[in-house]
Amino acid sequence: MSSSAYQFKSCVAGGSTKASHLLSKEKIIQDRQKYLAKAQYTFYENPLMLVRGDKQYAFDENGRKYLDAYANVAHVGYCHPHVIQATVDQLQFINSNTRYLHDKIVRLAEKLTSKMPQKSDLTVCFFVNSGSEANDLAVRLARVYTERNTIIALENSYHGTTGTSTGISASISTGTGDKCPDWDYYARDVEYVRMPDMLRSPYKPERAIEEYVKDFDRAFEKRTKKVCPSSSSSCQSSPKQHDIAAFIHESIQGVGGQLPFPDGYLQQVYAKVKGRGDIVTMGKPFGNGHPLGCVVTTRKIAEAFDKSQYFNTFGGNPVSCAVGLAVMEVIENENLQQNSLEVGTFLKDGLSKLMKKHKLIGDVRGRGLFLGVELVKNAHIGDLTPAVQETKYVWERTKELGVLIGSGGPHKNVLRIKGPVCLTKEDAQFLIDCVDQALTEAENKDLSSQKGFAKTSKL
Repeated sequence: MSSSAYQFKSCVAGGSTKASHLLSKEKIIQDRQKYLAKAQYTFYENPLMLVRGDKQYAFDENGRKYLDAYANVAHVGYCHPHVIQATVDQLQFINSNTRYLHDKIVRLAEKLTSKMPQKSDLTVCFFVNSGSEANDLAVRLARVYTERNTIIALENSYHGTTGTSTGISASISTGTGDKCPDWDYYARDVEYVRMPDMLRSPYKPERAIEEYVKDFDRAFEKRTKKVCPSSSSSCQSSPKQHDIAAFIHESIQGVGGQLPFPDGYLQQVYAKVKGRGDIVTMGKPFGNGHPLGCVVTTRKIAEAFDKSQYFNTFGGNPVSCAVGLAVMEVIENENLQQNSLEVGTFLKDGLSKLMKKHKLIGDVRGRGLFLGVELVKNAHIGDLTPAVQETKYVWERTKELGVLIGSGGPHKNVLRIKGPVCLTKEDAQFLIDCVDQALTEAENKDLSSQKGFAKTSKL
């Protein structure tokens, strides 16, 4: 399909942005309190009600337009016509489950595995319904294949909300959230290591990576069994006797503050574990709003499940796979990976230039359109005290100015940007201008009486 085969159109006939057919915002809030659990929180002091989306823009019940630079779901943009058409076309035929044959699942698996690194042997797919489910299954595969239990994970990590994925998500028990009562149970076979944070590293810069790798070594050694020859009182560690099933990490740590790994860290850690990754998981962006996730692994690891029964009623159903194919086609046809790099570089450079103007900006980091801006009390004099109230103000204020971003991090002082890959440079400049204005206001306000930090964006 050529890139000119489809174009964006309004999702609502006539381009109307009002939503007169919906319940009122007040009624929805009232009914949420009545029928939903309190744990299912909303963003912002004044919760936002979104009723329509179009590309990188979202609209509230009054027709107010927002640039969605958080885009937790709409990876290639809201209501992309190619994705919608693929969904409708398949629904008009059938939506069954993976124990019946259909072509979409093998077509998607072929396309997806073709994007894996060459010579990686990542050739087998397990389609699921979410990233949480994918990470849960990945841990099961690792434990069954290795016949070991321990998972090494990173501090402030987030991997999902199932029992197993909760246990490997340190952010659920540390500074980024309230500890779940059952977290200790699910985390009993997990070793956490320090996440490399070059801004807040306790180590000297020239030795930081080396020391972070040593942190990993200590966790590895903690779960290594000692082999004591019967003829000797001394014990030796055997690399074959450890209980490590897998090391799991995000590509860039999100809930932990949009932290990318410093150059060289992963290569050194991989060399200690195995040499290269052999399980890859993916979640919500894959389906652009439709429930879709996947585990890609090697044939050898996948065969660990051969002696047991495994199926997933909805994972890999025809509609989900049609959606996944459409999303991948949009990324290719519209050259959105390159767009993400170019616009992301422009956005990161623009935010970095604000550091000279604003003492609140302690760090601008990330890759592509996955960026973080860490706010501190006064970076110009080296005061890296987390600027928690200022972060809350900027997060709330940018919404009022027309931009949606996230906030979080272990100290609740990171502005989180995860824009859809269709963002333009004009959008990026608008975002920069809004952040600039909000920071200027925050630096000139007394925020000491501001209410405590509201529930921030976790996912």
